[in-house]
Amino acid sequence: MLFACLTLVVLYLSSQKILEICFPESSLQSREVISLIAPALLAFSYPFWSNSLVAEVYSLHAFFTCLIVYFLLIWKTKNDLRFLFLAAFCFGLSAGNHATVAFYLPAILFLFFIWKKNQKIKNLGITALIFLVGFSVYLYLPIRSLAEPLIDWGNPETFQNFLYQVTDRRHSEMHFWKLKEYSEENIVSQKPSVATQALGWVTKAGFVFSQLVNDLALQFTWVMVIGFIGGAVLCARKNLSLFFFLLLFAAPNAAFFVGWRAESYFPSYIVVSLFAAMFFYWFFYEKLSPPSIEATGDDNSLQSKKTTRFAAVAILTACIFWLMISNYVKADRSNSYFGETYLKKELLSLDDEAIFITEVSLFNQAYFLDVMRLRDDVAMVKSSDFLEADPASYLTERRYPELKLPDPDKYGFESREVAFEYMMEFLRENAKSRPVLFEHNWAIFRRFPIVESLLPHKNLLLKFSAQNEVFPSSSNPLEGFNEFKDWLEEELKKPGLINEPRWIQKIIYYLPSFADHFHVTGRYKEEREVLKVIYDFLGQRGEMWHLKMVDNLILDGKPKEAEIYLRKMKQVYPNKYKTFLAEGLLQNSKKNFAGAIQSYAQASKIAPDEFRPYYEKSRAVWMSGNIESARENLKVAEKNMTTLKDLKKIRNLKQLLETTR
Repeated sequence: MLFACLTLVVLYLSSQKILEICFPESSLQSREVISLIAPALLAFSYPFWSNSLVAEVYSLHAFFTCLIVYFLLIWKTKNDLRFLFLAAFCFGLSAGNHATVAFYLPAILFLFFIWKKNQKIKNLGITALIFLVGFSVYLYLPIRSLAEPLIDWGNPETFQNFLYQVTDRRHSEMHFWKLKEYSEENIVSQKPSVATQALGWVTKAGFVFSQLVNDLALQFTWVMVIGFIGGAVLCARKNLSLFFFLLLFAAPNAAFFVGWRAESYFPSYIVVSLFAAMFFYWFFYEKLSPPSIEATGDDNSLQSKKTTRFAAVAILTACIFWLMISNYVKADRSNSYFGETYLKKELLSLDDEAIFITEVSLFNQAYFLDVMRLRDDVAMVKSSDFLEADPASYLTERRYPELKLPDPDKYGFESREVAFEYMMEFLRENAKSRPVLFEHNWAIFRRFPIVESLLPHKNLLLKFSAQNEVFPSSSNPLEGFNEFKDWLEEELKKPGLINEPRWIQKIIYYLPSFADHFHVTGRYKEEREVLKVIYDFLGQRGEMWHLKMVDNLILDGKPKEAEIYLRKMKQVYPNKYKTFLAEGLLQNSKKNFAGAIQSYAQASKIAPDEFRPYYEKSRAVWMSGNIESARENLKVAEKNMTTLKDLKKIRNLKQLLETTR
């Protein structure tokens, strides 16, 4: 909240400075009045308002962004190098909060070489050194990592890990992901010419611009869009170097976060606000500046300008109040405790001395354990640590002195499969003396073939069975699921929860996990119960949901019911690969192998990179007696596999093919 308010103050001051540069004849009083408009619109936009109320990086990111721009503008107006050095220091320091400030570098360098006339090399060197002083905040990462905290992203204790973490290589596939996706869909050329490449860049720029405009209209109303575009044109006419600086400042941010938008666009919002300040000044003090009657001799013209000016003020005021009123309820967190109650119940329900394997609720549970100290007897392990290139560097004796850790020298960690073997040894050894409980997590269970070793326990928890225990026949497999449903119903009664969209994002990970667990363990009736809740509660009614229902009913010996869902898929999703896959499964269950193979072939033609169509086709071909063709299809399926669960299926089918030979 503090830094959000400071951002608005600095934005107000920055608006005055940019008006002073672009409208040197303007009065201080006129600049002060106009400079209030953009901060007022930003203050009550939902992303800015809501992020000022949570412990996140975005408000501080916006503050540093504003401060860097402000110091550079003062440097321009006062020609005082101290403000350039202050901007460099803040630039370095801000990198420790949000690494995407790296995108500001081209803009800052451009401005430096355009505005700095004397001793460029010397001052650039000093500026770089001061930047490094601020950037040195990163040295805290290995120091803190050596203390083995519960959350230790990238484990940056070595130079390689440090560089990996600082450059965000972990999420490299998500960098500019929406722009890449757009390019693949709309810009197709085997050997693009220079003209085609140029057209491609223009097309992508147009896409980024349109997404930014749509977001601005949604978050600020169209008044800000008009101010942004009009101000950008004015800035280009009055101070071209400043225009290119702001363009270079905002464009990489808008392109990088085009798939996220909202709070990720804060740097773009700052630039948009500065452009808007220019437009509003021009509109009110140049376009609608009421001249004296003596100067024009036209009383009607004077009255018309006054009326237009009054209407514009009224519209701006109405927009600000509209944002304030419409976003107040959404931003109000007085009675909304995001994921706090049911996740706290989950933690408190853990068995004594439990080892808790979690992922989805990591931040919440880390807070309960590290800050609130709710369960000092519990050891929490992040499941994704087992997915790292070197899991042993995360599961260390310093971090888990009370746990039994496998000898890392036995494992080369050259593959995900080896990491899984390491995980299984960890689970088996610790389960001998302590209960090992998994939190439901569809994402992890999809990657690892671990579900077969887990028994329903309670609520969101599954228990690892080292001795291949059997779930008691007298017990109800849905007991834990029903308990979780009761928790959800309690949560939904909380006022204000409807305005917390992230709450449902966690549920999206939990419910499919219940369904997957029941599917893998052959409890098809229970799986259908969960799928029905997913259908009604989450509204997931697409092709994947219908495919799961078809698959479930076939395995449960109910092909006629499966046909009902398949008919619906053919009506609603006639040309989707999952529809042909479902048809193949049904044909296969009827021993119509030729029909199944044809359906699988159609599915693989539509989705050539998917694993399952080729795998199922290989099974159908094998069952029809064509072993060689089955092997060929299995080779393609093996190339397309993405998880250890896929690998397990491949090996099982290979074994069957060898046995058949």
